Amino acid sequence: MVIRNKKQLAGFTLIEVLVSMVILAVGILALISLQINAMRNTEGGYMRAQASLMAYDITDRMRANTPAVTAQNYDIALLAASPVAVTCLGIAANCTSQQLAAFDVEQWRTILANYLPTGTGAIGTVPGAGTTVVTVTVQWVDPLTADPANANLGVETLTITTELPQ
Repeated sequence: MVIRNKKQLAGFTLIEVLVSMVILAVGILALISLQINAMRNTEGGYMRAQASLMAYDITDRMRANTPAVTAQNYDIALLAASPVAVTCLGIAANCTSQQLAAFDVEQWRTILANYLPTGTGAIGTVPGAGTTVVTVTVQWVDPLTADPANANLGVETLTITTELPQ
């Protein structure tokens, strides 16, 4: 029979177990923090992608209605009310280019408000020689970074500028 030293037979001490539990808890908290930041960035990226799609949507609508773009019928300020528009759905509507521009802006503003938190938009056009410079601005509030005490904190803005032929 072999007799072993008493130290060789000893198991983990309570202190060792507590230290390993603290290290494990800190690691789990770090992973939770990493996951929360990843979700926040994913949500912010999703909203930026939506804003980009909506900015290009109105640009495509404007590309299809160049007479109204040249006449600056699409121009609207960021906080201005959307124009009152007639329904221009289908060929039977027989809308003028100005009515179609008002309809496009009103629909675009509605989509912004529905898909982005407090979403709104502005359009500015500058006619030139053969082309019109169009600046589209989309603005919304990111709820994860918003602060009720500071109205400007959390406000996100996307601006695109392009030239459309006349």
